[in-house]
Amino acid sequence: MKEFQNMKKIIIVAMLALVALTGAAQPMPKVTELSMKSEYFSHERQVLIYTPWGYNEFTATRYDVMYVFDSQERAKFDLVHSLHDLACSTDKDETKPFIIVGICSPNLPEYNYSRNADYLPMPINQIGKGHFANPLGYGHSADLKKFLKNELMPYIDRTYRTSGRTIGIGHSLSASFVLDCMITDELFDDYIAMSPNYSYDDFRLATDLEKYPWMKNQKPRFIYTSMGDERLGFGETWDKGWQRASTFLSDKSHFPKTTIVSVKNFPGWGHNPVYVPSLTEALNEYLQFSTSFIQQYPSEETYPVRIELVGKDVNGGVYITGNQDALGNWDPKSVQMKQVNDSTCAIDLQLRMPAYFKFTRGDWEHQALMDNATEGNQIITKPDQKVYRYRLYDDEPWY
Repeated sequence: MKEFQNMKKIIIVAMLALVALTGAAQPMPKVTELSMKSEYFSHERQVLIYTPWGYNEFTATRYDVMYVFDSQERAKFDLVHSLHDLACSTDKDETKPFIIVGICSPNLPEYNYSRNADYLPMPINQIGKGHFANPLGYGHSADLKKFLKNELMPYIDRTYRTSGRTIGIGHSLSASFVLDCMITDELFDDYIAMSPNYSYDDFRLATDLEKYPWMKNQKPRFIYTSMGDERLGFGETWDKGWQRASTFLSDKSHFPKTTIVSVKNFPGWGHNPVYVPSLTEALNEYLQFSTSFIQQYPSEETYPVRIELVGKDVNGGVYITGNQDALGNWDPKSVQMKQVNDSTCAIDLQLRMPAYFKFTRGDWEHQALMDNATEGNQIITKPDQKVYRYRLYDDEPWY
């Protein structure tokens, strides 16, 4: 047991060191601090916005957005953007960059407002009891949802190149809030809820999960929830809520095949330290989902899309291949692009969304390397442009 505890300390120290080094050694990723006025709060909302390495150069790439709650605890926000740089899907070793937005919850005595007020709803069953004994510590979760939906998320979409896909990430009460956002508003596409409180207000969240109409949403969705050894510190009621929710969520018969639910236990880890191994597991699983699973379920509707590839070395046959019939179903020599001139190839297609694709010379030994887009699959999630233009590297266009 002592060796196990020492190993836990080593892991935590190593991860905190990684956070510090990431901020110091890579000047290109950027964290912007923002204060936003809101019609739903008497105080300003503090927000952190991380843009990944290459964001300014890779202008053809749109980014999924992770929304990280409890980012007033800066280590949590920093750990997400540090680990996301290292996380990869296990089958193809693929990585994928994200925009990461941190939502900071305030503790403002002058406004009679505490952090718990952000995440707890108005009580139904335990008025004046438990978490709801202090009126300053609950009742504003609906306001936070409105701030997100009507103010923050539209701002992020206006200001940054977003794909339209979002994921909510929370821990403890903010994890409960993330799941409640799904139940009441379907505010995000995907959800990571680490050590959530399922027992507040007489097991209200667990009950809501059991009643939620899971089969109505047939679009790809990822849900991750986890728990450490909180039962040792928080007691039987907390554990009863977790056992009830985790039992329900572990039963695959409740969900359509397009919903991936992952339920994890981390014995030996306390409430705050478990954030590290749980987040590591969640991000690796999410990368697998994001790079491989989603592309298997494109929409039934099709949209007109023109794709162009520009560069010095496009003569002699350029092909496009991807995740659907119109893209050759990953056959590298099925769909040839039209030669427009010596420096441009193009193709007009009717595509289902999301469209995942790559450019080749007709085989997998010669894939395009772009200087205005991230490495790996190119992805079109929302068809809101007439032309999608990609540019080859001059020095090494095919690899």
